Amino acid sequence: MLMLDRRMLLRAGSTVVGAAALAPTAPALAHAPQVGKHAQPGFYRFKLGTIEITVVSDGTLAFPAETLWGDRADDARGLLTSTFQPSSPVGLQINTILVNTGDKLVLIDAGCGVDKFQNTNGRLLGNLASAGYAPGDIDMILFTHCHFDHLWGISDGKNASLLFPSAEFVASETEVAFWSDPELPGKVSAKQQPLVTQANLKLASPRLRLIKAGAEVAPGVTTFDTAGHTPGHMSVHISSGRQEMLLTGDVVVDTAISFQHPEWAFGFDLDVPRATKARIAFLDRAAADKTLVGSYHLPFPGFGHVVREGSGYRWLPADWQWTI
Repeated sequence: MLMLDRRMLLRAGSTVVGAAALAPTAPALAHAPQVGKHAQPGFYRFKLGTIEITVVSDGTLAFPAETLWGDRADDARGLLTSTFQPSSPVGLQINTILVNTGDKLVLIDAGCGVDKFQNTNGRLLGNLASAGYAPGDIDMILFTHCHFDHLWGISDGKNASLLFPSAEFVASETEVAFWSDPELPGKVSAKQQPLVTQANLKLASPRLRLIKAGAEVAPGVTTFDTAGHTPGHMSVHISSGRQEMLLTGDVVVDTAISFQHPEWAFGFDLDVPRATKARIAFLDRAAADKTLVGSYHLPFPGFGHVVREGSGYRWLPADWQWTI
């Protein structure tokens, strides 16, 4: 066997290194480009007894902390930061709820509508289609209240024609009376945009049924009084057999502040003392009864439970279920 001494090995190694340095550089393997788009979950479905519940997202909202908590804005930002939530601006989900009782298809709240408020919302119709439904399938739209992000989605971008051709509209008589008042623009702040709300209520009026809080609007779907956020604000109790859940409306809007400090005024509450009382009563009920809660503005899909913690409460999100 030919034996190479150390000097020969070094010379051979140097030759290989030099040849490699002179050789053209091999191209790097291509990497996938960054997409840059975010796919927001559009719908989420599960069963509550024999009732099928589908959360259909209308997108998201964003506001400065000052808009949402006024003089408490600095405290709110601190609490949001400590719980790893965005605070500049503050983001809110829009979770409309579709209830299929087998006899009725009931949509609870209708979102903002397309091209009416912020470019991150107005997604209801597209996500409704993804969930397997068309606007004409909806038998009823129940409004928890008449703020823009709950009502405006019933009409087109010009607030000139309705988008749900077969739907009956159901709302609190107190709520509709308040928002229909001709003197309303001088009584509420411009951020409430009362004229657009009045235009949508006028469109809905031929098919609008007025109720009192406490009415059962469809089998297993019953409203209850949580006025304060608006004069006729209602939350919703849904039951099927031994299973039940509570829908918040705008009683709570954030997983930290609404629960740890339910006494803090929310910027869109029209009657702060009454809204605070309603918020605490709702949280007390949910915690005492251990009832599943569905929320309109909490992180999608917005389901969880409420537990008491110290002088406040804590939100425990429910795990996603992949079977139905």
